[in-house]
Amino acid sequence: MSLESNMVKSLLSSLQLDILKIPVKNVSENLKEGARKPIEAIYVSSKSKHEYCDPLIVILHGGPHGVSLSSFSKTSGFLASIGYSLLIVNYRGSLGFGEEALQSLLGKIGSQDVNDVLTSVDHAVDMGLANPSKITVLGGSHGGFLTTHLIGQAPDRFAAAAVRNPVCNLALMVGTSDIPDWCFVETFGTSGLFSYTEAPSPKLLSFFHEKSPISHVSKVKTPTLFLLGAKDLRVPVTNGMHVTSQK
Repeated sequence: MSLESNMVKSLLSSLQLDILKIPVKNVSENLKEGARKPIEAIYVSSKSKHEYCDPLIVILHGGPHGVSLSSFSKTSGFLASIGYSLLIVNYRGSLGFGEEALQSLLGKIGSQDVNDVLTSVDHAVDMGLANPSKITVLGGSHGGFLTTHLIGQAPDRFAAAAVRNPVCNLALMVGTSDIPDWCFVETFGTSGLFSYTEAPSPKLLSFFHEKSPISHVSKVKTPTLFLLGAKDLRVPVTNGMHVTSQK
């Protein structure tokens, strides 16, 4: 076995993984049973014990109907091996937790998913797994939507952030994305299909804006790295460029 392989094996063997079950907060009476189930988050850290918690990176998948698995990830393995703990959150709307949990996010983006992530972060802090002053967050696509919402809605919670092709402004995306109909469904729920139009009214565009991270941009304090793909058809590069021009 090569020296490099031994180093990789040693680094990976020093890591531990736990699946955290996190109760949903503020459950409303009209929420279906499947959407009341605990959120799951994958927590990865070093086996060695430290006097102080390692810096925590909160990792958010896209979709929003994607899911993060406990299988090997080069990116996550690398970050954990250089001294970070990871909290990989499967917020409600993620695949694999039932149809009711999946559908519960539609029409509630920017609120239910944001609250799920903040609840997960609070849970990790309460368990002594994270230092509240050393928490960062990253995500791409809808994970970028969530990340930019979080640094706007909770401007004092995160020390740094990174986003890849983030959805920052749905009012802009609905006219430039290859999935404009999906923008309506995410924003208004399944009834959004009935209001779908290629030429949204000023009232509709205003509602898209209110659902978007751009509506919180004036509150952002967190240093944030933007990684933008020039040829992305789903979340065009203009979405990220627009929000960076506002700061």
